Amino acid sequence: MFRRLPLLLLSVTLLTCTPVAQAPDPTTAPYSRAAFGAGWADPDGDCLDTRAELLAGLSTVPVTLAPSGCSVRHGRWIAPYTGRVVTQARDLDIDHIVPLRYAWGHGAASWPSAKRARFALDPVNLLPVTASANRSKGARGPLDWLPPDQVFRCQYVLRFRRIAKAYGLVHSAAEKRDLAALTEQVCGT
Repeated sequence: MFRRLPLLLLSVTLLTCTPVAQAPDPTTAPYSRAAFGAGWADPDGDCLDTRAELLAGLSTVPVTLAPSGCSVRHGRWIAPYTGRVVTQARDLDIDHIVPLRYAWGHGAASWPSAKRARFALDPVNLLPVTASANRSKGARGPLDWLPPDQVFRCQYVLRFRRIAKAYGLVHSAAEKRDLAALTEQVCGT
């Protein structure tokens, strides 16, 4: 019995120290925009892609299309992050409320490609915003960035949280606590 103990300890040591091939950790897999699909799509085949459909649907006046009929030129939008009125479609970016890179680091890396593509084109997750506001936001979530327009902050945080929950994004206990506190702060609830 005592003679076998050193062998047993040695085998346990070898088992715990021997490297084992593991599947790559999706949270450390490098982010790639292409993992979320090719970009704006035209699922109904009317030559208006997701961007154009969104702009046409959210304009407060009828839009003017390009001569091809496949893109929006003019309309009237209130850019929610800034509250600024915009009439030229080219002055707007379409922003993912929950950024793709953020989603990648919170669980989307392990999603099937079809779910990532659906997420990237989900109109609930898209807003026409000024280019400067979109760039200042980047891939950050509400704990690191809030819209300059304080009137929109509550809606932004609530929508962000609703989208994250609907898609099953994973937040740490600290992030959950901080998001709840931020919601209370900006929404007063």
